Amino acid sequence: MQITLNDIIIIEKEIIIINDNYFKTIKSFRPIQDADSDSLVFIVANSLHRDDLIKNTKAITIICDGLPQNADVYKNKCLILSENPKLLYARIVNKTLEKQIEWGIHPTAVIHPEAKIAQKVKIGPYVTIGNSIIGEGTIIHPNVAIYDNVRIGKNVIIDSGTVIGASGFGYVRDENNIPVSFPQLGGVVIGDNVEIGANVCIDRGALQDTIIGNNTKIDNFSQISHNDIVGENNYIIGSVLSGSVTVGNNCWIAPSRVMNKKHIGDNVTVGFGSNVINNLESNKTYLGNPAVEIDRYTKIQLLLKKLIKKK
Repeated sequence: MQITLNDIIIIEKEIIIINDNYFKTIKSFRPIQDADSDSLVFIVANSLHRDDLIKNTKAITIICDGLPQNADVYKNKCLILSENPKLLYARIVNKTLEKQIEWGIHPTAVIHPEAKIAQKVKIGPYVTIGNSIIGEGTIIHPNVAIYDNVRIGKNVIIDSGTVIGASGFGYVRDENNIPVSFPQLGGVVIGDNVEIGANVCIDRGALQDTIIGNNTKIDNFSQISHNDIVGENNYIIGSVLSGSVTVGNNCWIAPSRVMNKKHIGDNVTVGFGSNVINNLESNKTYLGNPAVEIDRYTKIQLLLKKLIKKK
């Protein structure tokens, strides 16, 4: 691995380079405290200790959001100034790692003869793919199971142990109160640039498709149930979405539970350990069991403390 200054400029043109004559070809990515002279490091925006970090790191090339107050700190360093150092660092590393990917299908993978698989994919050992569609640039790690009638877009990453398209948990009781399976005839549609963690379950729909929108990121051990419709640019973090839940765009759902048939609007934050039993309006933060707006949650906690003190 060798990254030149020109490689970085191609990735991000809106940067300012200070002391480019000190730039050293990048050969490693390491934490700033463990870096050597060949490492590329970054300092988070508005860091209070920027001067000390630049002075003490062994790295020569540093991405940061501004010049140190003391010019002596960087006299032998190459600084790359960016409004969002962490984002630029991520783009550089991701671009480098992308070049190292060995595309192809592992010989142990089992793929339905009628499945439509793009040419540029990486399918790992012991993956099972039914009669489905896999888009260009998608990476499927070992031991993933993809059932029939699943459509996966471009540049999707699926980690090990995940199951996509299994039957949803749908039953109806008969006259003797015995559960009878309700047909699960739908499929799963996953958009572009979606990332799905390890041991995630995404169930197929009953009479419609389960849908995951573009750029959504789903953390390990999450459950997306039948008929769920998740919009774009969302974080679903170790959560359970029950059946027929709809989620808007740009949401952040911490490890939580969402009751079936509930709607979460756009730009919603759901705090850790929440239980969503009502629809959530857009552009708000919710917390608690049951989940309520954060201002109300705070008032409830204060009232509880007062009641406890009185006792």
